[in-house]
Amino acid sequence: MVLASSNFKTEFAVDMTCQSCVSAVKTALGGVEGIERYDIELENKRVTVTGKSKLLLAALKSTHRQVLVRGSSSADPSVPSQAAVSILESPHPVPSIPSSAGPSATAAVRDLPGMNEEEFSQKVFGIARFVQIAPSSVLMDMTVRLPPSSTNQTFNVYVSTTGNVVDPPRTTGEALYQLGRITPDKDGYGDLFKEVDGELWQWIGRGCVVQAATSGVPAGPAADAKPGSIFAGVVARSSGVWGNDKTVCACSGRTMWEEGREMEAKGML
Repeated sequence: MVLASSNFKTEFAVDMTCQSCVSAVKTALGGVEGIERYDIELENKRVTVTGKSKLLLAALKSTHRQVLVRGSSSADPSVPSQAAVSILESPHPVPSIPSSAGPSATAAVRDLPGMNEEEFSQKVFGIARFVQIAPSSVLMDMTVRLPPSSTNQTFNVYVSTTGNVVDPPRTTGEALYQLGRITPDKDGYGDLFKEVDGELWQWIGRGCVVQAATSGVPAGPAADAKPGSIFAGVVARSSGVWGNDKTVCACSGRTMWEEGREMEAKGML
């Protein structure tokens, strides 16, 4: 398992209702390598974990309780708290069924990744979280679930010059910081967990782009951008540990649990 070189703290909201929930969380975290300590607060439905592992969210979800990431920070108090998130979407509708399937297959289109929905025109194809864990060192944890047409391809991941994700890569511009490469499996899943040299504050407001690699063509505007070949989101500042005590959204009136279920239904990972 890949572990970060420095500890970081992550705060989770876990829908715990009783001591059996607490026991389930303890059992789940007890089997994860790289955890230094964890604190469970049943009354506040909060779990705070310090360690180097990327498997924290998956471990907590294995308890079959609803889990939300509330914030991340370096475990070193001398490092200013900096965290960011980027939600990856497709700028264009992504075909999820072969054209030869005919009109009889269109009834299922709305349930597949990339198809238009009543409220949103895009589905989420992945999420990237960033934490400044040490000076000039950013920990990136990215998970994608790309449509079937994107499997068995290699994708370049980079921070772009601009955060204009209306029509990437034309509007996002050149690759400013190379973050690595990702190759989804046969089901479209892929992840990238690594440390990258950089200062996170310089990335805020720019784009995080996942772009199909083309032989001999550098990542950026020069590469092809056909549907299913590029996914992008703005790198937006997010909360550090204990930096987000909101439980009800002022805009929608929904609780964090309701919003979490809605995002999961729309493809949020």
